[in-house]
Amino acid sequence: MDTKFRATKRIEKASDNIVAQIRDSILSGKFNPGERLANEKELIEQFSVSKATMREALRVLEVMGLIEIRKGIGGGVFIAEVGMKTTIYSILNFLHFQTISIRDITFIRYLFEPTTAEIAASKAQDKDIEHLERTILEYNNQVDSDLSKGISFHRYIARMTENSILIMTTDLIDNLLSSIKSKLNLEKEFYSKVRDSHKIILECIKQKDSIASGIAMANDIIETGEYLSKINNSESFIPPKTKNEERWIKSTSNAKVVFKDSPEFEKKGVFSRRVGSSELYIVFLDE
Repeated sequence: MDTKFRATKRIEKASDNIVAQIRDSILSGKFNPGERLANEKELIEQFSVSKATMREALRVLEVMGLIEIRKGIGGGVFIAEVGMKTTIYSILNFLHFQTISIRDITFIRYLFEPTTAEIAASKAQDKDIEHLERTILEYNNQVDSDLSKGISFHRYIARMTENSILIMTTDLIDNLLSSIKSKLNLEKEFYSKVRDSHKIILECIKQKDSIASGIAMANDIIETGEYLSKINNSESFIPPKTKNEERWIKSTSNAKVVFKDSPEFEKKGVFSRRVGSSELYIVFLDE
């Protein structure tokens, strides 16, 4: 093993020091998944610690999902493949001790999910449309099923971008949102509205209208956030109003994607454009 670890200092908690050194070496790319780190005896000698201290540190690293401890002949400490699920669970464990509000979640979603939908619309293939259609069609009257399908709809759209960081972030946010929804005992009315919003988003993606897809996604996020905040009796996220053209067009305060018979057309100062060949229109409110 080329990497040499330094002995722990007396002023440090030895197990914490071991965890930090090994973690940093793994995350910096000094080791590859599946590579043997060392056996327990070798690590004890390098760190100059007791067996109990070393085992405490290795247990922490194993729980973190960074190493795998194998017994028997040829055993030892091996670098684990850090998957997305392990990473998300680690972050969720941290966030469990933080105060995460519906407003916070809505704010973060508003920052990146509309853009995700825009990219998805530009990259959508037949197989993607078919998957999203199946996701919506598989909704039924069971709340639990509605919840899981709603989450998979947004996660699949993120996967269409083929960006691993974006996919992980979306999965993380949806896990947080799922936890909140499960505690609020939501009525079927909520899930019905979510289905309708998802149908609009999907139609915009099918029409390959990136702007409409982004607006429809923003509408869904803000409406969901407002609904959950009202049920939870907490502050909701209100998107900023600005006259910057790009942000103004996407702002749910000024634009919505609706069907042609929507009452939005009756408001003053409205102008619109059709979304492809669909029955949807982008309605801009000239405030």
